[in-house]
Amino acid sequence: MASCATMTTARDPYPRPPTPTPRPRPASVFRIITKKSSYQSLNSPILMSPMSPVSARPFSAIEAKAQDSPRWQDINVISPSTASHRSLYSDNEDGFRSPRLQLLTSNLLGTHSQCSSPGVHTLISPSAQVQLPGDELLYDVVAEERPDEKIFDTSFQAALASAKQEMKDISLALWGCPSSHQLGSDLHALKERAQELCEFEPSRTKTVGLVGDPGTGKSSVINSLLDQPYLAHSNFIDECSTSIITEYRFRPAHYDEPFSMEVDYMTVEEIRELIDELLRTFRACYIPAFQNVQDIEERREIRSRSDKAWLTLEAMYRNQSIFTKASLLEYPSNVKTPLAKVLEQWSAAFLARRPGGSECLTWSSTAFMVDECTDKLNAFTCSPIDLNTPALWPYVRVVRVYLRAALLQSGLILVDCPTPRDLNFSRSRATERYLRNCHEIFAVTTMDRAATDKGVKDIVRRNNLHRPLRIICTKSEELDVREVERKQPEISIQARTWRQQIEGIQKQVKRHEALRRHGHAGAVEEELRSRDLLHDLEFGLKKFLVERRNRRIATHLIDDYAGEVQDSNLKVFCVSNTDYAKHRYDEKSRAEGRLELTGIVNLRKYCHSIPVESQFETASAFIEHEVPAFLGSLRQWAVSGMDTLDSDRASEIRQLMQKLEEIAIKKLVLPSAQIQLTRTNLNHEFADSVTLPIREHRSEWRNAAIDNSKEWTKWPAKDYAAFCRNHGAHTLRTTGPRTWNSEIISPMRQNLESNWDFFAESVGENRTVLLDSVQEVCNEISAPLKERLDDSPIALKNIIDNMEARSQNIQHIITTGFADILEGTQQLESDALHGHASSYINALMVPAYNAASLISSTEVEPVPPIAITSSSARKRSPSSASISRSLSVSTTSSIRSRSMPPPTPTLPTADTTLQARSRSRAPSISTSNVTSASLHSPSSSPVTPSSSPPVSQPYDQRLKDTITTHITSTRLFPKLASMIERSHRAFLRAAFDSMIASVTREVDALIRDLGLVVPPEDLESPSICRKEEGDGKTGAEGGKESWKKVVVVGKSEAQKYEEFSGMLRSRLAQAEKVMVDCKKVVDAVRKGEEAPVLTEKVEVRTK
Repeated sequence: MASCATMTTARDPYPRPPTPTPRPRPASVFRIITKKSSYQSLNSPILMSPMSPVSARPFSAIEAKAQDSPRWQDINVISPSTASHRSLYSDNEDGFRSPRLQLLTSNLLGTHSQCSSPGVHTLISPSAQVQLPGDELLYDVVAEERPDEKIFDTSFQAALASAKQEMKDISLALWGCPSSHQLGSDLHALKERAQELCEFEPSRTKTVGLVGDPGTGKSSVINSLLDQPYLAHSNFIDECSTSIITEYRFRPAHYDEPFSMEVDYMTVEEIRELIDELLRTFRACYIPAFQNVQDIEERREIRSRSDKAWLTLEAMYRNQSIFTKASLLEYPSNVKTPLAKVLEQWSAAFLARRPGGSECLTWSSTAFMVDECTDKLNAFTCSPIDLNTPALWPYVRVVRVYLRAALLQSGLILVDCPTPRDLNFSRSRATERYLRNCHEIFAVTTMDRAATDKGVKDIVRRNNLHRPLRIICTKSEELDVREVERKQPEISIQARTWRQQIEGIQKQVKRHEALRRHGHAGAVEEELRSRDLLHDLEFGLKKFLVERRNRRIATHLIDDYAGEVQDSNLKVFCVSNTDYAKHRYDEKSRAEGRLELTGIVNLRKYCHSIPVESQFETASAFIEHEVPAFLGSLRQWAVSGMDTLDSDRASEIRQLMQKLEEIAIKKLVLPSAQIQLTRTNLNHEFADSVTLPIREHRSEWRNAAIDNSKEWTKWPAKDYAAFCRNHGAHTLRTTGPRTWNSEIISPMRQNLESNWDFFAESVGENRTVLLDSVQEVCNEISAPLKERLDDSPIALKNIIDNMEARSQNIQHIITTGFADILEGTQQLESDALHGHASSYINALMVPAYNAASLISSTEVEPVPPIAITSSSARKRSPSSASISRSLSVSTTSSIRSRSMPPPTPTLPTADTTLQARSRSRAPSISTSNVTSASLHSPSSSPVTPSSSPPVSQPYDQRLKDTITTHITSTRLFPKLASMIERSHRAFLRAAFDSMIASVTREVDALIRDLGLVVPPEDLESPSICRKEEGDGKTGAEGGKESWKKVVVVGKSEAQKYEEFSGMLRSRLAQAEKVMVDCKKVVDAVRKGEEAPVLTEKVEVRTK
């Protein structure tokens, strides 16, 4: 268990006047810290004192006996958890960070020593796992074998740990100088930077999404991978609440609490869209158009989605007594306040009391224990027990859980995703968009239905070669030996023989158990031997059967889906979460074989390998560029003022430094810098390559889309309607798998695929130009420094030597940022050129699909089309509400003459009216009550008469004209171009803003280094000095002596603390030697050569 010795007995390296001895305190009660007390109090110099806030309100039930309070120098703190101060890349303890500690340690001369005094008091945090005798014999997840990758090379790990340790030692040492505590001082900024570097964790991550139907064991897989048996829990009973995306991310060790949570709420626009979609989905099986659905399976799916939508709505408004199914179905369409607006008001009133308040979009909290973490999350992921309290989970977009897990330390983000096919459209689209942003997707199913699982087939279809796909088959432990004997004759004899031996040993165990209970001598030993033999036989039989079935299932899945996944590389993992939990804490030698059979160890090893490349590059840049650049800056501070300069040369060099500062800012940060010009160039090149061709060929591609839609009109009306209900993506026996959205933009896709490749090449060319410009700026800054090297040899030589590391650091930032740009461009290409649920073309076509789905073949009363207009309505793109209203209001006006409730802003509550009407006719409600016209105000948007086909037309004609009219009159391709351009500009702006922020930090460091070359002028103490007689210019001139005012060069921060800066220079020399060795290790590992071992060198340095 990692521990942190907070105090040592080392002498103070900086002698100071003795502190007056305080008056002795009276004896007090020393109280034990509980999780109700803040762990921050452990960092207080007056920890647990009688006046401390922690001990102000004691818990009497856990008070210890009265004793003298220990001195704060004699307290040892056990870290919050086993992994609290343990990193994948550093196993060293995290030092106690306080100014007093730094004054008590000699970190300038070496690493701080551990305190082993028997008089040290030990406080254990509530979340700490106390190490007990025998724990070292149990299975340890941290010690599992890692993939054979560069990042896990032992030499590289040692080099990275050594670099972090150097940064921590230096960070602790800088506390000893008073200047480091002065805000605005150079040493304060360097101390903060050292603190960031010693807490370094590779920031390049990879996201893995796990998706599967409820009941497949997806939550158990996550718990097993994270080695947290009770963290993720399944809401299989409350099935609707499983629609929340949950991320599991790594929490760095420098945080006190081992768990942290973030909850992202939906925005107002997302809530409005959710309400509209829930109402539409709920009413789908009550409208007359439902009678057109002839396929039994499709009717069952529509009813199932309707039931789930109702459960969600009920969870959202369960506190409203008038909220019933009848009130939703009977709400009139001609009232002043539409139904959706009423529901939005109810939601706003409830969300005003949510955690964080109505204005908060992200709620966060921390926890010490996993139970505390899950208790807090249950409020956002489960329905309340009180049936009159609305649930928060329908309004939650994403939940993030940060924890210290060995799997997450390698840069992996594990995501629990709901299956899109069981969600409403808005949730399904958001989930599919998230999955397409994942770097790999794991489809979770069970062993017994792996070959026929519709969820797996749906995930494969949605992924469509976009991302690498893997399959996890759970419950591999569920085997019936007798069933195997009957169905697999080739191994029946072997299985039966094995089973009979096990049954014999089981009886033998029972006999020895009975003898032991009756006190027979030697019965205990015989029982233990029999049980061990029984367990070994059971494990051998299970291993034989499980491995055989795993191979068969994996082979079958690969044969079925290998051609439908990226690169035809399908990996199948068969796992057992039950057996993993059963044997997780077995003795090490016994557990290894059993845990390997569960498949979790192999799956976790594969997950470790996903982010290794990006992690290695980030960690290498840390060793090769970031740390050396910082050490150079720190040395620049330490050597400041060591050069002897007269006032004239100091003034000249100071002016040169100011000129170089202007060059750095102008050419690296300001709008005239090449990085800013590169962003503008990429925007222009993207417009020329993608958006401009769309606008130029919009008429041509629209005509091609209309021709494709005419082909669909040849289909029977029932098939055509089935595609509309499934948003254009459906599979029928007569048509096969078809995607209308992809067919609409097929001409555009054929023309733009090559253009997108050209733009990707342009991104690479712009990156090269930008990297060259950074090198040119650094050379431009170094050239004049080399010319004046003789004037200030120490300071200028250091800054020249450090320029290469600074340049490489900036170039690494740019390279990483452009990698993100290329990845974002690929994602944008997928959404723009394909027709999946989260694509841009689908977003434009959904309103027409929804409107067509409302058209019924049972409506026969001819009524002329009605055009709804509003002079105050603003112009906007057609929405679901406007298109549905324009296309369906004319078909349903004939029913409005029937008895309807009077206009009212509240929901009607007459359930009996609905029941009577439901018995009188087949459709439960009229279409006029379920169209989008009842969701929004009739004057919310203008609709032209041309978009409303006459109701007197035949049903199939009206149905097919809906889609064709939408493609003809909605300006699909100009809108598509605008959506693509906005998305591209948004992610490009985010990528460049991140790059510029990081580059600005490096430029600030460079400017600080330039400012340290010459100490500042001492403007407060100008002196008047008479010239020396030996210079030939002294004497009386006009009866007066010649005097000259000379500006005195002030002292630098390092000169003010001469002793500290001298010791710091010595310490930096040691650190630089260590970093040279670390660089050699990185270079050897990168080339695949044998790397030198750093252990001996580190030990010599720490002696």
